[in-house]
Amino acid sequence: MNTQAILLDSRANARQLSHRLKTLKPWQQAAFAIAMAERGWPNFALFADIAEFGEPDEVRHCLNMLWDFVAGHQSAKNFERLLERLDEQTPDVDQYDMYGVYPALDAIVAITTAVQCAMEPSLEEAASTGALTLATIGRFIRFREAEELSGTELAQYIEEHELFEAQQAFISDVIDCLEQAPAQKPELKKTLKALASNDNTSHLGISLDG
Repeated sequence: MNTQAILLDSRANARQLSHRLKTLKPWQQAAFAIAMAERGWPNFALFADIAEFGEPDEVRHCLNMLWDFVAGHQSAKNFERLLERLDEQTPDVDQYDMYGVYPALDAIVAITTAVQCAMEPSLEEAASTGALTLATIGRFIRFREAEELSGTELAQYIEEHELFEAQQAFISDVIDCLEQAPAQKPELKKTLKALASNDNTSHLGISLDG
């Protein structure tokens, strides 16, 4: 399984997630995307710190606005400006000779997609954020632990890895949480954000607290 194969798996995961998310309301699908984006935030924050790239506070502001949307305190009508801010914080992978730029870019893509889902609901785009997190994990595992593996052997190694299994469990927990949420409320923001932030630890196991 090379990068192309991982991308093909990502599309398959997106189709599976679309099936699971289709019973959710549009705002719930957007909230799912926001939760996926939050889980990837530490990947960007750490890269920005190490590479002295961009303005992490700007990206954090965009996430905070999205969580206010989940709480019902923020309309998505003015989110166009968030897309402009995120575009300015998007790293160019060709400019950095370090692996961290890739999960950082994935984090920005996920946040950008979450903003777009809040502005204009899309089942496919919401599902793509969950699939992207799994693809990020797959590439990370291959880079760190399994460069010598390929094909079915690599696929099995990734799918049985604790990071991959933990993310799948997280995705299920988010969907379960949203299925029980009747409306956008502050209580939902508090619960879902705590679940997604995972004590400031990303789906790659990157922690901002140490």
